[in-house]
Amino acid sequence: MKALVIGASGLVGGALVRALERSGIETVGTCHTHRSPEMFPLEVADGEAVRSCLERIKPDVVFLTVNVAGGVDFCETHPNEARTLNITGTHHVVSAAIGCGAKVVYYSTDYIFDGKSGPYSEENIPSPLSIYGQTKLEAERIVQKNLTTSLILRTTAVFGWDRASQNFAMQVWRRLQAGQSMRVAKDQWCNPTLVDYLAEVSVRLVQLGAHGTFNVVGKDRLPRSELAKSLARTMALDPELILPVSTPELGPRAPRPLEGGLKTKKLEETFGTVPHDLGESLKRFRRQWRADTHITHVPGAVSTEAERLKQEILQKVRQYYRLVHQPKPFVPFKSRVQYSGRVFGEEEMVNLTDSALDFWLTLGVYGDLFEQKMKLFFGSKDFVLVNSGSTANLTVVMALCSRQLERPLKAGDEVITPAVTFPTTLTPLVHSGLIPVFVDCNVGTYNISPSLIEGAISDKTRAIFVPHTLGNPCDMDILCDIVRRHNLYLIEDTCDALGSTFRGKLVGTFGDLATLSFFPAHHITMGEGGGVIVNNARLARIVRSVRDWGRDCWCAPGESNTCGKRFGWQLGDLPRGYDHKYIFSNLGYNFKPTDLQASIGVAQAERIPDFVEKRHRNFRQFYKALEPYQSYLILPTLDPRSDPSWFGFPITVTNGLSRAKLVQWLENANIETRQIFGGNILKQPGYQGISARIHGTLEQSDRIMRDSFFIGVYPGLTDDMLQHVIQTFSGFFKTEFQTARSSLSLRE
Repeated sequence: MKALVIGASGLVGGALVRALERSGIETVGTCHTHRSPEMFPLEVADGEAVRSCLERIKPDVVFLTVNVAGGVDFCETHPNEARTLNITGTHHVVSAAIGCGAKVVYYSTDYIFDGKSGPYSEENIPSPLSIYGQTKLEAERIVQKNLTTSLILRTTAVFGWDRASQNFAMQVWRRLQAGQSMRVAKDQWCNPTLVDYLAEVSVRLVQLGAHGTFNVVGKDRLPRSELAKSLARTMALDPELILPVSTPELGPRAPRPLEGGLKTKKLEETFGTVPHDLGESLKRFRRQWRADTHITHVPGAVSTEAERLKQEILQKVRQYYRLVHQPKPFVPFKSRVQYSGRVFGEEEMVNLTDSALDFWLTLGVYGDLFEQKMKLFFGSKDFVLVNSGSTANLTVVMALCSRQLERPLKAGDEVITPAVTFPTTLTPLVHSGLIPVFVDCNVGTYNISPSLIEGAISDKTRAIFVPHTLGNPCDMDILCDIVRRHNLYLIEDTCDALGSTFRGKLVGTFGDLATLSFFPAHHITMGEGGGVIVNNARLARIVRSVRDWGRDCWCAPGESNTCGKRFGWQLGDLPRGYDHKYIFSNLGYNFKPTDLQASIGVAQAERIPDFVEKRHRNFRQFYKALEPYQSYLILPTLDPRSDPSWFGFPITVTNGLSRAKLVQWLENANIETRQIFGGNILKQPGYQGISARIHGTLEQSDRIMRDSFFIGVYPGLTDDMLQHVIQTFSGFFKTEFQTARSSLSLRE
C-alpha cells in the first residue's frame, strides 16, 4: 500500500505520516503553508497541480487533512477562501483520486451540526451554523457522491503537541507559559481527541477496508474550559489562569455549536473497544510535551512548589558536578591513559536527576526524545533504543527472521561476515541457526576484504553482516553493489563508528538495519545501552516488536489502547477480542533500557559533533607522530572516500617487532591498550565447532590476532596525555634501536 497525505505539515497530517510509517506503509506527504524539503509543495485549489501530483505518486489511499489556516472565525469573514479550500480543493482531490483509482479519507468536524442536541451519531442530520461547518459539509457530500469506497472521519477538539500548530493545547501552552490568563468557553461541549489516536484509528480503518462515515473522537465529553484546565495541569502550568466564560462573552465572529460532541458506537462496534479516555490521551500528550520542552531547560516553566523545588535540586546538582567531577591534573606514568572512557558534563547529571525525580524508570519521555534526536541525526526511517549494542545485534537478526517479512531469514541460511569481529556480532547468527560464512580481513583497514565477498556467495546466502572496525568504514561501494545484485539483506554493526562517513554519507544508513552501542567505551554513552538504526520502513514495527517482548501491540510502557481497538483484534489462532497487549507476533524479549539511561543519552547526543572532531584530532596527532616508525609499524589504511570517526588507533607490528614487548612497554607507562576484539573469532574457545563455512583462508585474520592492537583516541584525552603516549613510543623505539646497535657491535 502507498499513501499520500495532503497537508502532512499540519497537526493531523504529521501524525498520520508517523502512524503510517510505523505500520510499514510507504508514505508521501504534501505541504503548503509550512514548507518542508521532505514533502511535495501542493496547493489543492490548483486542479492541474493536484492531478499531476496524484499521477506522479500513484497512491492507493489519499488522506485529505487540509484546513483553513485561520480557523472557524477566519472562514466566517473570508467565505471565498473557505469555499476555495474546503469545497473546490476537495473536488480537485476527489477527481484526481478517481483518475488513479485511489481511496480518499476525508477529515470533517462536529461543526456540521447546530449543537442543539449533541452528542451526534453518524445518522443525525447535519445543520451547520457557520461558513466553516457549511463548507466542510459540502466537502463531505462531494466525497460521498463520487467515491463510494471513501472514508469520512468526523472529529472534534483535536489536540497534540506541535509547536508549528495553533491547536487548542498549544494555545493553552503559549498563554499560560507567558503567565497570561486565558478565557475559555464553559458552555461549548466537545470530545477531546488526541491527534495520535485519530491518526492511528484512521490507519486501522483503512487497513480494515472500512468505508462510509465514522465518528473518531475521545471517549469523554466535557466543556472546553475543563479541557483547558486538564491540559494546564498536564503541562505543569497554573490551571487557575484558565477563566471559564460563556460563549457570548468571548464574542466570536462565527456562531458555535454549544451542545456539540460525537457518539462513537459505530467505531466501538467495528473495533470491539471504547476510544481513548482523556486520562490516557493526556498521558501520551505529556510524553510528547516533556520530550520536546525538556522542562529543565524551559524558562518560566516553574509554576508549582514542586517545580520550584526541582529547579533548586537541579541547581545543586550542577554545583556538585563542578566540585566533584572536574578533570584532575595529569601526571605522566602515574595517571592512567585509558583507551576509552565516559566524557560528560553537568547536563548529563541534571538530566539523570530530573528523570529520577520524575520516577518513571521504564522507558519514557527521555527515551522518546533520544530516539527522535538519533533518527534526525541519521535521517533514518526509525531509531529504536535498546539496552546494549549486543542486544541491538540480536534484535536486528531476530527482526530479519520474523515471519511478518515476505522473505525472512531462516535456519540454514548463510550470512557473510568477517572473521575478525566482536563476539556479539556473531553470536546472534549462531543462536538463530544461521550459518556464518567467514571471510578474511585486511591488515590496515581491519575490515572484511571487499574483493573476497563475491566469491563467498552461494545459493544459500541471504545477508551480509559487517562491522566497521574501530570506526573505519567498510568499502560501501562494493558492499551495496553486491547486496543489490544478489538481493541480500545488509546489516551494519556501527557500534564503533558513530559519526563515520563514506562518500559523505553516515555509516549506519547504507544497510537495511544498523546497530550502535552506548557502553562507556563507545562514542557516546548512557552507561549501558544500544540502538537500532532502521532504514527499511517495513522493518520498523518488527524491530520494536522484537524489543518489546515480541508484542504485536505498539503501546508505550504505561499506555493502553493506542490503536483504538485493544479488544477488537483477531490474530493467529487466538479468539477474536483477545487483549492486544498480550498478542505476540514475533519472538522477542524485553530489550528496553530505562528512562534514567536515556536521559544521559539525550545530553550525550548533543556532543556528537564535538566528540567526532576530537577523535579526528587525536588520530591525526598519533598518525603523524608514528609515521617515522613505519618500518616496524603498519599504520591504519586511510580510504580517501571515507572520513572515519575513529574508535581507536590500530597498529600492527612488522619486521620482527614483538607486539607483546611494545604493549608491555606502553602498559608500564600506564597507557592502556586493547587487542582487535576477538581476533580470528574461530580461535576463541566459545566458538570452536560452531556450524560455519570458511571462504578461502583466514591468514590476515590470524595475523591481526597475533600482531595487532590499538590505543585510544577518545575525546577525554588531553594534550598532556597525547604527548605522553607519543613520547612513550619514541622512548620505546629509541631503546630498541640502541639495543639493536649494541647487539650488532657485539657480533662484530
